Amino acid sequence: MTHQSERLTMLRNRWYPILPAHHLRRRPVGVKRLGQRLVVWRDAAGEPVVMPAFCPHRGADLSQGKVVAGQLACPWHGFRFAGDGRCTRMPCEGREARIPAAMSTRSLPARERYGLVWLWWGEAARATEEIPFFENLADPRGTADAARILPYHYSRMVETNLDIHHTPFVHGSVVPVGEEVADFEAHQEGDRILTSGVLKKPGKKTGMPFRDDFLLPCLNSIELTPRVRILVAATPVDDDHTWVWFRYHTEVTPFAWVRWVLSWLAIQSELRVVQQQDWRIFRAMQPGTLDDVPHHYVKADKGIALYRRLRRDLLEQQDASGARAAG
Repeated sequence: MTHQSERLTMLRNRWYPILPAHHLRRRPVGVKRLGQRLVVWRDAAGEPVVMPAFCPHRGADLSQGKVVAGQLACPWHGFRFAGDGRCTRMPCEGREARIPAAMSTRSLPARERYGLVWLWWGEAARATEEIPFFENLADPRGTADAARILPYHYSRMVETNLDIHHTPFVHGSVVPVGEEVADFEAHQEGDRILTSGVLKKPGKKTGMPFRDDFLLPCLNSIELTPRVRILVAATPVDDDHTWVWFRYHTEVTPFAWVRWVLSWLAIQSELRVVQQQDWRIFRAMQPGTLDDVPHHYVKADKGIALYRRLRRDLLEQQDASGARAAG
């Protein structure tokens, strides 16, 4: 179930990344994403399963349980659940007991792709749609990643990831680039927004080229150099928090272990310096969604303006569709 506010601000019928696949091993993992407390675990075939976190018996948190013979066992009374959500065992009632349908839970559409576990949020019948991704970043080998939950609406995090011209003012100590945005271009291709340009010092002919691609609902690919890219996801936790995950891709060597070391070092710099610089700004910002704050855009903000319009249009279509269904 979702709250009314979540229906109004989160795009439905989309795949959202919710967990790095390497975090999901033998034990179940509890997360909160898209306004729901969830348990994520692997079945006997090693496939990810996502369910509501609370046991239908007495409400225990299933993420505190364990996987037994490819099924999830509740930590409180040992009730077991198959990958499709069916309750298969009630130890206290004996082997011959009839298990009522009400004791089953739901299995939510989930997939493992590109080193991530994805959750479909919307109509289950439409979960056959492909997961949107950047093909040049599809291989997670030789990469390092990290994640944080931040107290901001996900649309504000997407907005920030589309904003390159804050770099010299917020991150100038790490990335010494010019403040002028030259040769800037931004356009929309369906669910994708592409921006590019050059950050250069006034009067200079050259500078640092950049490219920032965005894919609905929440993925950004930011090209820092032709050989270094950062992949960022901003998945809603609820209307006030965002799971921000990022992975560094380096292409400076064919050796995966060297690429991993370089990516890991980049992650440490991101966590210890770059994000601290960003958070100093975020903490003082007005709360709310992207649409709650009045903006006066300039040319270098065109990518953000395109996202704001695209998101607003899709939410309006979503609300109109829901109203028709209710009528």
